[in-house]
Amino acid sequence: MLSPIQKEIVEQPGNLIVRASAGTGKTHTMVSKIMYDIEHQHTHKVVAAITFTIKAANEIKERLTIDTSSHFIGTNNSFVIEEIIKPFMKDVFGKAYKQDMNTDYSVKVNTFNEGVAKIRDEQVLCSYENNMENFIFQLALDILKKSKACQLYLQAKYFKIYVDEYQDCDKDMHALFMYICVCLNIDTFVVGDEKQSIYMWRGAYPKAFMDIWNRQDFSKKFMRDNFRSCQQIQNYSNLLCYETRDLYKPVEDLSSVIMVCATSANWVSSVIPYLDLHKKCALLRYSKANAEAGAKDLTDRNIEFTYIPQTPIADITTETAWLYNAIAKFFILPKYSAYDFRDEIPNEVVGNKRILNYIKKSLSILDECIKQEDTSGFEKQIMLMANYLGYEAKADHCEMLYRTICDKRYHPAFNIDGLKRIAITFHSSKGLEFEQVILFVSDYRLSSEQDIYNYYVAATRAKSKLIMVYIDNDWNAIQFAKNINRIFAESNLKMSDVATIVNCMCCN
Repeated sequence: MLSPIQKEIVEQPGNLIVRASAGTGKTHTMVSKIMYDIEHQHTHKVVAAITFTIKAANEIKERLTIDTSSHFIGTNNSFVIEEIIKPFMKDVFGKAYKQDMNTDYSVKVNTFNEGVAKIRDEQVLCSYENNMENFIFQLALDILKKSKACQLYLQAKYFKIYVDEYQDCDKDMHALFMYICVCLNIDTFVVGDEKQSIYMWRGAYPKAFMDIWNRQDFSKKFMRDNFRSCQQIQNYSNLLCYETRDLYKPVEDLSSVIMVCATSANWVSSVIPYLDLHKKCALLRYSKANAEAGAKDLTDRNIEFTYIPQTPIADITTETAWLYNAIAKFFILPKYSAYDFRDEIPNEVVGNKRILNYIKKSLSILDECIKQEDTSGFEKQIMLMANYLGYEAKADHCEMLYRTICDKRYHPAFNIDGLKRIAITFHSSKGLEFEQVILFVSDYRLSSEQDIYNYYVAATRAKSKLIMVYIDNDWNAIQFAKNINRIFAESNLKMSDVATIVNCMCCN
């Protein structure tokens, strides 16, 4: 079922930008629109649904109930690499660039020309030392502007482009997507929420999203109704940002948002009375160290929380990353089979028995290597698998994969949904939801736009209970109190109007 605003979005033709606040059903709406547009398109043309992560792309594929084999559904980078850079680089830079190239963002350059030379000499697509600039998208736009063949190809193939989480796009991504929209005249659907931009430190440019909002050639829709959180949590989070403050609806029961004043020594005992141990809960901290320490503190008090670490393979950015991840899941997740592995092979046809048999045999060899602690044999087999599937593995990446599989500390990262109580960084929580959330206000001073966005993302992960810990005499917590009081005062409210405050004089 679609709400009235969701139905409007799905049926709206042409260029469209959607501001989708947390919990408003963004993915459901986007998937419904893709299906509607495909079903009402009666030419050979297809769509491109572009996301930031493989996980998000897979979620869209899983939710679509139509054949998507001819459409592009994948990440930002894979779109420009596979559809622009690889097929058309030779048109702009010459025959020396006809060969295949690998992607490794751990390889850094300082200038555009250095990056182009790296492709020519080493066949490696790399990234800039300065993470505020994006070499891949600069290169793609340069090719697109100069290659008429590339322009005609995209115009002939795609009738619509969908870009998810647009607030996390950087300036170079924005420039390319707007060129496709304006200069190639391909309809563009943009969805995002500037309040959920938490990656400005690595180049995200939420102003680009708002620039599109102000364009005359885009229709505009605002999804504001939060279907995830209870009304009190909605009230609390909506008051943080100017554009959603009018959604505030006073409620009498303030038990869903709790502010607890405590010390570093007694915060666990202060929080326990407000926790429902039968419901799922997440402790969200800004740093990994604090998330891990918090899980230990809670577990030491017989409230078991599992810290979700970043795995060794999480930082691998080559195009072979999917292979390492699939192998790790096979050995860590009980229900993950060779069939699941096969289905994750990029561009592979489901049902290829030869591929499936090879996968089964290779995984059996890897299993024996792990049992025998044969790291050299493990590495050799990974190299063979990668080569067979058309990819390139690296020795240090094989070692990282071996550690991921053999060190059980990393296993929870592959089974978050199966755990009742977890501790993670708030960055890792984006896109997730939990019945209960515990956070420390000292992680969010609210002294900048980025601080407010971070806090908004953390608070809106909670469905039925938000527990905030205020550490007494902590300077960062004091700054939070000062700024939250100022923010709420803009709506003629104070913290005690929207939350239950326990032993905390600063927030009254």
